[in-house]
Amino acid sequence: MSFCCSTAWKCTGAWPTRAAERFRRWCFFLVAAAHGWSCNDAGATAMLQRENLTDVDPLALCNDGSPAMFYMQENISSSEWVVYLAGGGWCYDLESCQGRFDGSLFPRQPCDSSNESVPCWMSSKDYPEICGKTGIFDAHRSPFRAANLVYVPYCTSDAYMGDGVFGPWQFRGARVVRAVFTKLAGRLQGASRLIFGGGSAGGRGSMVLLDEVSDRFPRLLVRGFLDSPYYLDVPSFSPKFAGFQPQHSQVLMNFNASSVVSDRCRRRFSEEQWKCLFGQHRMPLLRTPHLMVAAQYDSWQLSHLVHGYDGLEEKPKPYTAAEQRYAEEFAAKTRLELTRLKTLQLPGSSLYSSACYEHHISEKRSFWSKKVNGLSQAKALTQLDTAPGVTIAGCTSYNCGCANETEEITAVLERFLVL
Repeated sequence: MSFCCSTAWKCTGAWPTRAAERFRRWCFFLVAAAHGWSCNDAGATAMLQRENLTDVDPLALCNDGSPAMFYMQENISSSEWVVYLAGGGWCYDLESCQGRFDGSLFPRQPCDSSNESVPCWMSSKDYPEICGKTGIFDAHRSPFRAANLVYVPYCTSDAYMGDGVFGPWQFRGARVVRAVFTKLAGRLQGASRLIFGGGSAGGRGSMVLLDEVSDRFPRLLVRGFLDSPYYLDVPSFSPKFAGFQPQHSQVLMNFNASSVVSDRCRRRFSEEQWKCLFGQHRMPLLRTPHLMVAAQYDSWQLSHLVHGYDGLEEKPKPYTAAEQRYAEEFAAKTRLELTRLKTLQLPGSSLYSSACYEHHISEKRSFWSKKVNGLSQAKALTQLDTAPGVTIAGCTSYNCGCANETEEITAVLERFLVL
């Protein structure tokens, strides 16, 4: 018997159905997803089919010029749609983009030796035919399991903001999202509600494109789900990291991201338009109702800001007293800015903030299992139209009140790997 997790959906075809299903689930557990787009989620229960975009827009491209794609699970009996943009950091200049391509920088997966199990994040060459997902897509626990589901994997390294060429690469993220909606336009004619969102880079991309999508479908009830787009405009603690602010300025200039700068934001920040890509500054200007998720100890931001780490430290080395003080001040500023944001938002939007060291959990079982003040992200999203509100954890010490993350692994083992 050959072991072939990277092609499990092909190699189990001749197996008995039950054995094949168990093997596939075991593969999804073994091939752990990185912090970004993934089609091999641990404990995946939803299986989405690959769709092409070349017939819609030949310039809807990944960084290496390969055609961008998306995945869909259609349910013709449902009038609800979920369109979700995957995440995975970004690059912003020639050096960071080359490092992303050759594997010397996040996600440290060299494109020259990539495969389905360890894919290149700047290409579609490793996209499998079937994408296995959990979290907001989960076939058993997600409140949106009966909806039409769309997942856009991330291969443009620009947080879905660019539409240009820089160096040897294409940066067409905004164009890719627009092509997805062009492809779906006919199907959406009979839809009743669209939840448009994403996580991490996908959360930032859906943030800058949410109002545009809502305007494009005026007869459709559009709601946003923005997971972890809220970058704070703060100085870096680590001298090794210059801060997120210059990255946004370079993305705006290098990748031709001006098309996602709304007129309202352009007027507000006419001399600093990079702020229109930046969570703290862009979020107050959104017109479309949404749920925005922002962890007070956002692990992506703190990994960079505290230790100058390019990527996400799952379990950072113990903080010094000064580092912990910086992290707790970061959390306090997050709480303060979210309280301020609520006074600036239009009615109908919700905010959700844990006091956990975490980032972008909506593609995991934590979407429905982890709770803040008794409320999960899943429940907060289902209540967006009926009971929008502010859910902010009140404890103030570093990573306070969070369950041991091994509970998630244990639950997957118990549910999917017991034969």
